[in-house]
Amino acid sequence: MLKKGFFVTIIFVFSTLVQLVSQIVVTRTFGARIDLDIFLAAVALPTIIVTVIYGTLNDAFLPIYGEKKIKDPNSARQYLSSQLFFLTIFSFLIAWIMGFISPFLSRILYQNRGEIFIKDVAVQMSYMFYCMPLSIIATLFGAYYYAEKKFNRFPLAQLIGSLTNLLMIVILAPMIGTWSLVIAFVLNIAFQILFVLPPLPAFSLYNFINFRNFITILIVWLPLIIGNFALRSDTLLIRSFASGLKEGYLVYLNLIAKIFSLATGMITIGIQILQLPHLIEYFAGKNYEKAFAVINKSKIVSVGLSILVTLIIMLLAPIAINLLFVGGKFTRNDADLTASLIPMFLLPAIGWGVSSVFFQPLLALKKQLQLSLLNVIALLLAWSIGSAIKFYFGPLPAISSGLIILLFTGIIGSELLWQYYKKKLIFQ
Repeated sequence: MLKKGFFVTIIFVFSTLVQLVSQIVVTRTFGARIDLDIFLAAVALPTIIVTVIYGTLNDAFLPIYGEKKIKDPNSARQYLSSQLFFLTIFSFLIAWIMGFISPFLSRILYQNRGEIFIKDVAVQMSYMFYCMPLSIIATLFGAYYYAEKKFNRFPLAQLIGSLTNLLMIVILAPMIGTWSLVIAFVLNIAFQILFVLPPLPAFSLYNFINFRNFITILIVWLPLIIGNFALRSDTLLIRSFASGLKEGYLVYLNLIAKIFSLATGMITIGIQILQLPHLIEYFAGKNYEKAFAVINKSKIVSVGLSILVTLIIMLLAPIAINLLFVGGKFTRNDADLTASLIPMFLLPAIGWGVSSVFFQPLLALKKQLQLSLLNVIALLLAWSIGSAIKFYFGPLPAISSGLIILLFTGIIGSELLWQYYKKKLIFQ
C-alpha cells in the first residue's frame, strides 16, 4: 500500500508541476487581458464537470463492477460495455443540450460584464461541454485498470493529458490565440482515453445493452454528483463574483488560487491516498482504535502541513510571481496586482489542504449522502452570504468570505458528523 501510494503521489507531483508550467506559459503568452478573462470564465463550469466525473463515477461504478468481476467475469464485461454505451450517449446528449443553454448560463454567472463578453464566453463554453462524454469514457476505462490492481495507469494517463494540454497550447497559441486553450482542454482528455484503452477481451457485445444497469448507476451516482459539484464550485464562485471587477482580475485571482490550491492539495495528497483504504479495512474489521488513531493523526498532520505551506507561499509567492510569470504580455504591474491579492487566500488555502482529509472518515463509513447534503448547504451559504457581502462591500471581500464559508462549513460540519458517528461506533 505504501509503495503504491508513493508512486501515485510522485505522479501527482509531476502532474502538478506540469500544471504550474502550463499556468506560466498561458500567463506569459496572453497576459492579464480580456481574451484570457473570457476563457477563464468559459472554462470554469466545464472544469468542474470534468473534476466531478473523475471524482465520483469511479466511486459509483467500481464497487459494482469489481463484485461482478469476482463472481462472473463475463457478466463484468457485459456490465462495462453496457455502461460505456449508455453513459456515453447520455452524456453526449447532456453536453448538446448544455451547448444550447450556454448563453443563459453565461448571463447568470457573468451578468456584470457586457453583452460581447457574455456571448464570447457562451461560445467557448458550448464547445468545452463536450468534455463530458470524453471524461466519462476515460473514467470507465480507468476503473477497469483499478479493478485489475493497476493503480498507476489512470494517474499516468492524466499526466500525459496535462503534457498534451501544454504542448497544444505552445503549438497553437501563436496561430489561433485563446482558442488554443479551448482545443487543448478537450484534446487533453481525448489523449487520456488513448492511454487507458482496455484490451478487447474487457468488452462483451453479447447482451450488453442493459437499460436497467444504466438506471441503477444513475441512482447511485446522482447524490455523489450533487455533493461533489457543490464542493468543487469554489472556482465558479471566484470567477462569477470577480466578473464585476476590471479587466485582468480573473487572471490575477485564478493565478493566486491555483498556486495555493495546488500547493496545499499536493502536500496532503499522500495522506489522502493512504488514509481511506486503511480506514475501510479497519472499519470492516471493527478495529476502531486503529481507525481513530489514523484519523486523529491524519487530521493533525494535514492541518499542520497546510498551515506551514500556506505561510511559506505567502512569503515566497510575490518573489516567485515576479521571477516566473513576468514576461511576454504579463507585466510587472500585473505581478504587483496579483501579489496584492495573496492575503485574501490565507484561510481558503488551509481549507483546500485539509478538507478531503476531514471528509474521508465519512466516506469510509459510506455516509456519502450526508456528506453531499453538507456540501450543498455549504455552497448555498457561501453563495448567498457572499452575494450579500458583494452588494455591500464589493467583489474581493465576497470572494474571500465565500471561499471561507464554503470550505470551512464542510470541514466543521464533517467533523461534527464524524463525532456523532464515532460515538455510535463506540457504543454499538
